Order: sequence, then C-alpha cells, then structure tokens
Amino acid sequence: MSQAPRKQEADHTKDCDETIPVAESLASSGQVQEALDKLLTLEKLTRNSADLASTTRVLIAIISILHQHKQYDLLNTHITLLSKKHGQLRQATQKMVDEAMTYLDNLDGKPKLDLIETLRDVTEGKIYLEVPRARVTRMLATIREKEGDLAKANELMQDLQVETFGSMERREKVDFILEQMRLLKALEDWDKLGIVAKRINVKWLTEKEHEDLKLRYYSLMILWGLNAGKYLDVCKFYRQVYETPSIQDDEAKWSAVLRNIVYFVILAPYDNEQSDLLARVFKDEKLVKVTESYDLMKCFTAPELMRWPGIEGLYGASLRQTKVFGPTGVAGVAGDIEEDSKHSQGDKRYEVLHDRIIEHNIRTLSKYYTRMTITRLSQLLDLTPAKTEAFLSSLVSSKTVYAKIDRPAGIVSFQAPKSGDEVLNEWSSDVGKLMGLIEKSTHLIQKEYAVHAALKAQHGLKS
Repeated sequence: MSQAPRKQEADHTKDCDETIPVAESLASSGQVQEALDKLLTLEKLTRNSADLASTTRVLIAIISILHQHKQYDLLNTHITLLSKKHGQLRQATQKMVDEAMTYLDNLDGKPKLDLIETLRDVTEGKIYLEVPRARVTRMLATIREKEGDLAKANELMQDLQVETFGSMERREKVDFILEQMRLLKALEDWDKLGIVAKRINVKWLTEKEHEDLKLRYYSLMILWGLNAGKYLDVCKFYRQVYETPSIQDDEAKWSAVLRNIVYFVILAPYDNEQSDLLARVFKDEKLVKVTESYDLMKCFTAPELMRWPGIEGLYGASLRQTKVFGPTGVAGVAGDIEEDSKHSQGDKRYEVLHDRIIEHNIRTLSKYYTRMTITRLSQLLDLTPAKTEAFLSSLVSSKTVYAKIDRPAGIVSFQAPKSGDEVLNEWSSDVGKLMGLIEKSTHLIQKEYAVHAALKAQHGLKS
C-alpha cells in the first residue's frame, strides 16, 4: 500500500452511479457473483485512478451486498482481499472497515466471530486502523469472558496499548484502561492492576463530565489498596470519591464515604502524612453529622489514653457489622466496601485497629512520662509484658518513639539521650536565663534602695 498521498487522475462518479445500482439489482436476483465481478472491475479502475470517493463507494457496496445476502465467507474473504490490493487508498480501507464494524451488532455466533477475526487481521500493524482494531478486540474479549475464558479475555485486552493511540479520544482511552483493570481485578492480578492504573491521568478525572469514569477508577483502586493493605492509600481514594459533586449532593452517599475515610485513616500506620491527614479529616464540618465516626476519631486526635475494653464496648458492636471490621460473611452496611466473603479481611483489620490504639497509647505515654515500669505500662495498655515489649520494639524500629528497656530493673525509659551539642545548647540557654534573673534581681534591689533612700530623705526633711 502506498504511503504517500496520490493525486486523483480521474473522476469515476458517473461510472459508480451506473454500475452500483446494476450490481445491487443482480445480487437481488440471486446473481451475487456476477454483481461482485462488475464491482471488482470498477474497484480496480477507481483505485488505479486514485479516486477516493468512488473507491470508497465501491468497497462499501461490495461488502454491503455480501452482508445483505448473508454471504459471510465471501464477506470475510473480500474484506481481506480489498484491504491488501496494491495501491489501495487508506481512507477507503478505513471507511470499509468502519462499515463492516456496523454489521457486528446484527450478527451472532460463528459469523460474528469470523468477522471479528477478519477485521483484527486486516487492522493488525496499521496505525491508521488502530482504533477500529481496539474496538473489535474489546468485542472479542467480551465474548471470551461470557464463555468463561477470563484469561483469554484479559490477554486480548492487555495487548492493547491504547494510551499510545493518538487518534483515539481520551475518554475512550480511559474507558479501555478501566476495562483492562476490571479484568485484572477479576483475575486477582493486583500487581499488574497497580501498574496499569498509572496509565490514567487522575487530574483529568476531576472534571465534572468524567465523574462516571472517576468513580469506576477509584472503586477499582480501593479494592487494590484493600488487597495490598495500603490503608492510607485507600483513605486517599475515598477522599477523591468524597469530593465528587454527585457524592456531595447525596447525604447518604457522602456520609458512608466519610465513614470509610475515618476507618482507613485510623487504620493507617502512624507517620507525618497520616497525622496530617487525620487532622484534616477531623476538621471536616460534615463529620459531626456522622456521630459515631466523629466520636471514634476524636479519641485518636486527643492526647489521651484509650483503653481497648472501653473502645470495644462503645464501638465494637457497630464496627463488627461493617465489612471493614466484620467477620467473614457479614452483610455489611449501606455504602460499605465492595469486598466479597472470599477476600474478607475484616477480622484482620479489627486486630489492626487494636494495634493502632495500643500504638496511640504508647505515643501518648511517651509524652507524659520519662520512665515507667514495664508492669505499669502493661496495665495501662491492657497487654502482657511480652506483648508490650513487642509493640515498643516495633515503634522504636519505625522511629515513632524513643524507648529503652532496662530488663533487670523492669523499667522503660522514654527520655532520649542528648548529644553534646544539645547539652551545650541547653546549658547555654540555662546560663542565659540565670543571668537574666540575676540582672532582674539586681535591678529590683537597686530600686528598693532608691525607694528606701527617698523615704528616709522625706523623713529627715520633716524632722
């Protein structure tokens, strides 16, 4: 096929006007082959003359006649044949493929599969036909999925690098990538799903007209985050859903999303980012309306101890009714996470919640105490001494708190040793404060002397 544009040498519009109706009449009378012969002769003439409009008309007429008369084998053969003709015009081939794709909606079974495979063969390796190829491939993947062959459907879709297609609209690209992600989710290929998700520009999803795609994207990413145990990421994904206008307009929806935001921000391991996000979520004015979530979050923002038996008594029953914290098979509540019983991790997350409360308590105690016995610390944490040491070790390893255990004495020290510079700076500061106090005291003494002298002088004058 020629790569450079060719100049039209002749106009065969009149020939098409005469020949195409005759061919259609012959086909209607059962002489399909005779009709094809006439049209193929005309096709050669128009193609050699580089008459794009006429060539397009002839190609469409050929496949239209074959489709109307259900000559599906000939249809597939001629689509392949016409696309490979020497000097065939690209635009004409594009129009022919577009026309053939309209037939797929009315076909079923083997004829549909054969036409899809034909179109895939014709479009393979041709950049100007990459969009039609992607569309028919998606149709084939849908068929394979309905047949139960998820692996084949996924393989077909993953072969499409639609993010590189310059001729495909961005919305359609994102829709294709979301379909790829959905199939990967069905196959539980979470690592690949995370990679494919990076092909989508999340900033583009923030536009109001793309809300449906945004919600589909984040529903998949939430499942990815749940599987990976990335609770802070899940919280961020829910925040993106929460900020969607359609969610904000429905109180039932935003309250459910806000509840999940609270759950996952408190489940996330403590660090600067988690602490900052916790504070920002707590400042949300709407959170007060979700009473239980507000009260639970208030416990995590206040620098006070939380006793696990008390928290479990207050919130345990309602938390265990959700899929986030509930046992396997729990029905869940409105707006709950989309996690089936096969992948339920509610019991695990409930244990993580207990761990986060213990970690919060240790951080709180480290602010108020410099030293404490392990026995007393274990009592406050409602843990055994062995588990207390394990949690302390974990927090020390992550540099969340400083702690040093003196096992023979049974004492935990929360006071970090100071470096030479810190000791010197502290000494210098103390000396500065001391000199300031001495100067102030001297000034006050001098003032008293002056006042006393003035009073004495007054008495001397009176006498």
